[in-house]
Amino acid sequence: MLVNEALEALKAKFKPKNESEILPLSEALGKTLANDVMAVKDLPCFDNSALDGFAVKFDEKDKPYKIIASAFAGDKEQLSIGKNECVKIMTGAKMPKGADTVMRFEDCIVEGEFVKAPEKLKKGDAYRFKGEEAKIGEILLKSGEILNTRSVMMLAAQGISFIDVKKQPSIAVYSSGNEIIEPWQRASEDEIYNANAFGITALLSSISQKSSYIGIIKDELSAVKEAFLNAANYDIVICSGGASAGEADFMKIALSELGYSEIFSHLDIRPGRPCKAYEKNGKLVFVLPGNPMAAYLCLMMLVLPLLKDECFVTQKAANGENLKVKSGRANAVFGNVTDGKFIATDGGKYGSGMINHILKSDFVLITRPDQSEILQNSEISLIKLP
Repeated sequence: MLVNEALEALKAKFKPKNESEILPLSEALGKTLANDVMAVKDLPCFDNSALDGFAVKFDEKDKPYKIIASAFAGDKEQLSIGKNECVKIMTGAKMPKGADTVMRFEDCIVEGEFVKAPEKLKKGDAYRFKGEEAKIGEILLKSGEILNTRSVMMLAAQGISFIDVKKQPSIAVYSSGNEIIEPWQRASEDEIYNANAFGITALLSSISQKSSYIGIIKDELSAVKEAFLNAANYDIVICSGGASAGEADFMKIALSELGYSEIFSHLDIRPGRPCKAYEKNGKLVFVLPGNPMAAYLCLMMLVLPLLKDECFVTQKAANGENLKVKSGRANAVFGNVTDGKFIATDGGKYGSGMINHILKSDFVLITRPDQSEILQNSEISLIKLP
């Protein structure tokens, strides 16, 4: 099955809970708003100066202004000025009554207690009006928006420290294989460190999706069934390893006996063909390839866009060299962009078990199934690796 077809099939089957939760603002980044957010405070909440200078009445600029006081950010008292008077004012301080313009310090000529206006002064310079950015009752953020760094800042500016967001799907992550041990253990020459689970959880974190790593499944039918039974309360279970058809492959048997239906049995992509997905009552199980690069790519191309729309950063570039690929499937070509040209890492040659190949790459080109060659200097669209 093609990747885009697999993704559409997953979206049709996946039925996450329509629930919300209230989180502290410090945990809100990347979450989806459950309700509209309205301004509860004018921004700014009083007329103030946008810079350090002198607050004056513009129409009196032809004569020197007398400096009568200073105003600082945080001062509660609002000063006032009379004819040809001014206040030395700091950024964020309240504008004095009678003032309508601020002259920058560096543009002014100060002579004792008097200051002359610059020639290019304009009425209203550096005057920030109450509510010019946001007024009480205005909708600042709409339900369904994903909270980014700027929206978190705006919420804080409104005094909002807890926010109602849509509850994320719960995700469990397994690795499988008798040869797999954890990074904190000591591996023999016959054992492999569990790289996949940590790559998977890191990829999920890149879109602010939480997950729970719950261990390694041994290659025994009873162990596989028990693992999936233990994870039955999760919305999505992701397991790497056990995807290839073979004598010791118990994944399909176990999931079938537990009532799961297969969505697809393979993907037409290199690397990643052995990837499988299953569904039961709107919950999903992904069985990713055991090879690290293939597991990384399958999770990136299927699970990330399932969980978050527009999850990829893309970039246009010119292909730096002729690349030959096998048609009839999508092909991943990893590489980097130098001076606007895409250069495939190691000439595009790799094995699906390699991690160093993607470590040396910042981008991936996903070819179309009808392509057998990507010509030099042709325009291509790249995905930035998370």
